[in-house]
Amino acid sequence: MVKKEHQLRKQEETKKNILDIARNIIAEDGIKALSIRKITNALDYSPGIIYHYFKDKNEIIETIVDEGYGQILATVKSVERNEVAPEEEIKEVFTSYIKAALESPEYYKAVMLSSEPSILKRTAVLNRGISEQSSSLKVLCENIERGKSDNRYATWDSELTGQIIWTSTFGLIIRLMTERNVSDDQVDRLINHHFQVLLKGLLIREN
Repeated sequence: MVKKEHQLRKQEETKKNILDIARNIIAEDGIKALSIRKITNALDYSPGIIYHYFKDKNEIIETIVDEGYGQILATVKSVERNEVAPEEEIKEVFTSYIKAALESPEYYKAVMLSSEPSILKRTAVLNRGISEQSSSLKVLCENIERGKSDNRYATWDSELTGQIIWTSTFGLIIRLMTERNVSDDQVDRLINHHFQVLLKGLLIREN
């Protein structure tokens, strides 16, 4: 029993090492630069060890992207539901998301700016009906529907509204990653004002 547990831990450690090195390669050189050879050279593993855990390079990439989206979804779901002011819920979710993304800028850009089909099928948010496929966008759309039902939000199309909130926030993230000398205080000011402007258009205006 002890031997089996040790073997399982060793297997998990090996798999983690493969994924960690793959992330580093993606962050430094981009997704297209990733190869089984680069991973084996970095870890001093034989190709057979890599193929024991993953059928090919694409499965490694897909696993990394899926884990990243799992973390995003966990962040989204960890925010407490705000029945009184659902727009504050949106702000809190995306603020957490922005801060998490800024901790791994090169990896984030490599994945989110990739046009590789295998990546896009996980990161795409612009197609019509995509909210039924994207778990994170679906949560956002459900928030918008809730706000509309409570007569707090204007009756905009929920999916289109969610897509614009998502993509405009993505634009802010990319600029913050590009302009690396922005102070922490200014980053916070930009994030707060971003949502003040963005969410003001979502709320029903009082006469």
